[in-house]
Amino acid sequence: MPLVNVHMAAGRTPEQKKALMDAITHAMETHIGAPRSSVRVWITEMENTDFMAGGELLADKQARLAREAEEP
Repeated sequence: MPLVNVHMAAGRTPEQKKALMDAITHAMETHIGAPRSSVRVWITEMENTDFMAGGELLADKQARLAREAEEP
């Protein structure tokens, strides 16, 4: 039974999350031959203040990117 846990920042819609889990299920079925009924997929969400990469909080990175997008 394949178990897939996706860790990601919160903020996606239920429709986006369902589409992601459907695609992962399909990939497991297609690429490793797992029966669809045996695939388990779940999402673990975290707030953007609970994740850091390269010394930068995700919240800070998102704010920085938004500022940069506004600059001429």
